[in-house]
Amino acid sequence: MTAPAEPLRGYRFRPPVEQRGHLSRPRLVQFLDERITEEPTMVVVAPSGYGKTSAVAEWASNHPGRVSWLSLNPFDVKPRHLTSSVVRALQALITLTHDPLLAPLAALDPTDIDAATAFDLIAAALVEVDEPVYLVIDNAHQGQDALAVDLLGALIEIGCERLRVVVIGTSYIEVVLNRLVLTRPRAVLRAHDLAFTLTELEQLYAGAPPPYDIESMLEESRGWPIALRYVQVSGVRPDTHQPSGLVLEDYVRDHVLGAIPSAVAHVVLETSVCSELTAGLAAAVTGRDDAGELLESCVRMGLFLDRYEHSGQIRYRWHSLFVKQCRQILGRHDDGRREKAIRAAASYLEHREPLTAASYWLAAGENERAIDTILDHWLRLVVGPDAGELDHWCAELPEPYAGDPRILLIRACVQRIEGREEIARILAARTQGPASPARLGDQTVRLVSQMLLLDDQAEVAAAAALVRTHMTSSSLETHDRAALYYLLGLTELRHRSSPEIIVQMLTAATADAEAVRDQQLAQRSRVHLAFATAWAGQLTQAQIILEHPTVEATDDEGTWWMHMGGGGPTTAGFCAYWQDDLELATAEFTRAILARTSKTSFAGVARMMLGATAAATRDPRACRFAAREVAAIPTQTLQGASWPAFRHAAQATLYEAGGQRSRAMRIVEQYEQARSLPVVTVLLAGVATRSGYPGRAMQMLGRLDRYREISYVQVPTLLTEAVVQHRRGRREHARELTERALDIAVREDLRRPLAGGGIDVRQLLTEQLSAGTAHEEFIVASLTPKERKGPLHTLSERERAVFSQLRTTRTAQEIADHLHVSINTLKTHQRSIYRKLGVTSRREAVRLFG
Repeated sequence: MTAPAEPLRGYRFRPPVEQRGHLSRPRLVQFLDERITEEPTMVVVAPSGYGKTSAVAEWASNHPGRVSWLSLNPFDVKPRHLTSSVVRALQALITLTHDPLLAPLAALDPTDIDAATAFDLIAAALVEVDEPVYLVIDNAHQGQDALAVDLLGALIEIGCERLRVVVIGTSYIEVVLNRLVLTRPRAVLRAHDLAFTLTELEQLYAGAPPPYDIESMLEESRGWPIALRYVQVSGVRPDTHQPSGLVLEDYVRDHVLGAIPSAVAHVVLETSVCSELTAGLAAAVTGRDDAGELLESCVRMGLFLDRYEHSGQIRYRWHSLFVKQCRQILGRHDDGRREKAIRAAASYLEHREPLTAASYWLAAGENERAIDTILDHWLRLVVGPDAGELDHWCAELPEPYAGDPRILLIRACVQRIEGREEIARILAARTQGPASPARLGDQTVRLVSQMLLLDDQAEVAAAAALVRTHMTSSSLETHDRAALYYLLGLTELRHRSSPEIIVQMLTAATADAEAVRDQQLAQRSRVHLAFATAWAGQLTQAQIILEHPTVEATDDEGTWWMHMGGGGPTTAGFCAYWQDDLELATAEFTRAILARTSKTSFAGVARMMLGATAAATRDPRACRFAAREVAAIPTQTLQGASWPAFRHAAQATLYEAGGQRSRAMRIVEQYEQARSLPVVTVLLAGVATRSGYPGRAMQMLGRLDRYREISYVQVPTLLTEAVVQHRRGRREHARELTERALDIAVREDLRRPLAGGGIDVRQLLTEQLSAGTAHEEFIVASLTPKERKGPLHTLSERERAVFSQLRTTRTAQEIADHLHVSINTLKTHQRSIYRKLGVTSRREAVRLFG
């Protein structure tokens, strides 16, 4: 069984670094430049050893435009995974170029998007780009039939006006893309195009005598680049008369490996079991501390080893044809060197890259060890970027392992997290057979899967409590413990348990993730911690957490985990709402919604709060927009979250803003007995108070026993009670309650309960000013009407004329002609409009302000 390739992660989105001895191909660079301007898709197809990747990488490094790169791996054989990889490759271009015109691509969620939507959004995102964006798909044959379907299939078949695609692979891609190959022959670069010409060979050896007659070399090799490289490295001409062809196992053994120092040859052979390498992995496999230095020697010698650099880290990848010969040579030994090397790789990676290690154990025939590795470390895989690969790996296991209930439950968790509810239920149901109980020995898998797969709020809470208890008696590695803390924090947040527990879990997740240098998990934990802190009413602390430099950082694999995108904007908007900065709140909630994540994540919370914010502004246009977004909130409870309540709370505030108080109060009546919905209860109690029912509101707020310490619960509760006492003539008591509310409000800059409290609250505060208060400036600032002109008022007269045209279906050129300006002038106006409106595309501007 062939040893598996390690995941490149960020390296998948970088072309290989040009190595020493690279055979420069200016002819091919020019060829690609010319053809890619004519054809929206180029196919570079040839057998191994023709320098396909090297030639395109040279073209990419010399091209002045925007070139994104994606090296496919075996997991990309699934269309959905390939779609995700394509989106990530395009997003990686933002990090590489820092080009603001590409910013709309950041709104795509690579883990939760269908191909049709992705195609439309990519086309829309690139509409303002002045020059084409190029997408290179390397190792395309790894994608197999997935190349011709879903997103990549559409980009190749239909095309996108501002996107050019270059597909590199072996002859298999000719079968998959046969229609393109047959109908557009000028779009195909084949082996005979890649072969060296006599002129190129003469230029290659200009100033240095070749080891053999150039014409003879060309005739025997037929210009095959790797054969010429072998001659270059070894100085020996391959024997073309042997039956196996030019590149033979014994030629590599005798004239390539035999021509280099024995220490280097030893490292080459034993590391050939790994398609991708680090210096540490090479040392573990070979038993040599200097293995990393010897790999660098291979690079300097031009010995068929690509070197990738990313964020200060270095990885290596052997050329496929060369490494195939090395593996065959290694396999000829009867001393078990190959199996020993694979086991060494698995052991080294077991705690670093568990999924890759498990694949190596399978390759070594150690199936039970592979399963144990997954069971020991599945938590970190589920919350990491490899969740999809984990599911694929488990699905491809041989029986009886694929049907192991523990494996099925792990797969169900992945499917549930990725939003595929039906598949998750089917997989979980398969564990209910008569033999299941005896095999569900792993308590962590059983308890955590139960916590993730349940929907009922009480059941989720009970399951989470069991997991917390189990953690005290289980011995998890720090990395896996960080993942479990993270999952617990999210679960507790969903079913609204004690705020202290939520903050405790996510704080622990952040600390443990940082301890093991898992920056992605640390970042996500911190984003969720910020939201949990804000939800707990600690608005100032939440804003401090949001200011941490990693919170808004991005990387090649995408910032957000699964459906959890939009956490930062939602938190910022939540704080802004309670602090009565309604314009900022609107912008942040809209940004969270535009992250295009699952409706059952932060986007759902943002929609509820957008409704409340729009209602507070009393702006009809904003209310209409918010009402459309609120309609997208789910109508059923999922994973312990009461989405119907969120939906109803937002609708009630919008009904009230539209003058439909009776409809709003009917919703209030549905939630009068609620005890575990602090935000919903506060919003609805506000509706009741402003509608003239402060006593009913006070009773609602009084039921929030578990949440009485939350600032945005405390302040409305005290103010509502003050209103009731004031109505009863107990004005001194009312003033005491009001002053206590102000003490808390000032601490968190909590202005919304004051500004939006209604006539009764305004009267209370006015009397407080007359009677004397320690918070006079705060009251005055909270009650002073804010001028809410909105972003459109910042546009110049000419920009407003341009924006009115952007609302039409006219193209950019048609708008320029209509306004009698050049296309460049129009684009200048567009960029200014987008900057002032805080958007990145025409589609987004019209959606938000049209």
